[in-house]
Amino acid sequence: MNKRYKVRHYRSRIYNPIKGKIIKAVAITLAAAALFAVGWFAYEPLMEAVNEKNKEIIQNDPPPEKPQEPAYEPEPVEFLEKETLAVTVPEENLYSSINFYTFLKSLDEDVTAVVIDMKTREGTVTYDSKQVSVINAGAVHEEAMDIEKRIKTAKDLGLDVVVRIFAFEDSTAPYNADDMAIRYESEDGVLWLDDSVDNGGKPWLNPYSDTAQKYVLDIVFDAIDFGADAIILDGMRFPENEGMDYAYFGTSAENVAKGDILSQFAQRIYSSAVLTDTDIIIAYDAFAAATESDIYGADPLSFIADGYAPYVDLERFIGENFGDGHRFRNMPDDITELFDAVYSSVGNIAGLEMMPVLKCEGFEKSDFSPLYQYLDGKGACGKVLEYNEAFFTGIPEEEPLPEEEPPAPVTPSAPVVPQTPTQPQAPAEEPEEETPSEEPEEETPSKDTGEEYAPGVNVKDYTSNNQPEDEG
Repeated sequence: MNKRYKVRHYRSRIYNPIKGKIIKAVAITLAAAALFAVGWFAYEPLMEAVNEKNKEIIQNDPPPEKPQEPAYEPEPVEFLEKETLAVTVPEENLYSSINFYTFLKSLDEDVTAVVIDMKTREGTVTYDSKQVSVINAGAVHEEAMDIEKRIKTAKDLGLDVVVRIFAFEDSTAPYNADDMAIRYESEDGVLWLDDSVDNGGKPWLNPYSDTAQKYVLDIVFDAIDFGADAIILDGMRFPENEGMDYAYFGTSAENVAKGDILSQFAQRIYSSAVLTDTDIIIAYDAFAAATESDIYGADPLSFIADGYAPYVDLERFIGENFGDGHRFRNMPDDITELFDAVYSSVGNIAGLEMMPVLKCEGFEKSDFSPLYQYLDGKGACGKVLEYNEAFFTGIPEEEPLPEEEPPAPVTPSAPVVPQTPTQPQAPAEEPEEETPSEEPEEETPSKDTGEEYAPGVNVKDYTSNNQPEDEG
């Protein structure tokens, strides 16, 4: 059945719903077309206007701030990885802040570090320590320095700070704390001296003594707390003397060898600093090592440490046999020749951080220039110069004037008695002096021959009698 149209009455006409829908669709289409036409023609000028407005906004607004990159901070360099040139500070310049500062300012520009003695070879403690063991030892200097201020002063001037501590080579503390000292023959004996009193014999700390070890260890703790970049531990040795047969070290020495007790103590020192920024450097006598002395009881390079510092006094090797048959009669013009022989005799240094301590007395800076190059070529991490005024200033040290003998006392003269004038007599003839007969002069070997003059000794016979030949 066909659907009928619904009739609606609108005034005088009849409404057709299909026709209305068609008209509505056409109207919508025409409106959309009109809008599209308007948009098409208005797009370009509209976009130009928008872009122009954006340009004005961009020009008027300040440029955006770039995010700041974090400042570059170089990674800290370990002390022993630097090329260090250090100088020891004379003890007399430690106790006055003005003298200390003046000394640092006088150093050459190529100096990168200073060495401050916290405990000297004689056993003087140069700083004000609060450690009970140090106070009880009675070795603190009466004008003890403020070590923290000295370290800060040096670092403010761009210098690294190395402190030096002499361990058992100590002639001060044993007099005040004899339980730390080497005894004579027994535990109840008097202090053992390394020579007679008349010859200036000195006592020593006993490496086997727990009290002595703690005393040195407490000073090491202070050095670490005060922020030292490195510690040179010197005097880690036994005395060298024939009188050692009478030295008593305690019952523990019967079961522990000398080298072992020093090695154990080095381990204690190293362990105290292993988690800190302070490096431990063990110093030892190059001459003792080169002549196979027994003062260390073992190879000092076997003691655990971050680095090693052989003390080199080149003058001491002249005329001595050392190392692998070396012997120098005179100091060579190029001291590198002698130093090379010495350096090859101080132990197996392969792979170790080496920082030799060099005695400067008697030399000039120009003498040491080739030595620096030699050490750089050998991979040394640095060198320490033992301060000598003549070496650094170029001004020779003044020789002390001889003491003037007091004038002889004047004896009162007897009164003059007038004499009766007598006839002048002719002077008596003086016997003629006999002219001594000329004796032939002994011929002294010329320096050009390379022979050393020694009355009654033939140098050639000496050197050929199973003795090493001279090298210089």
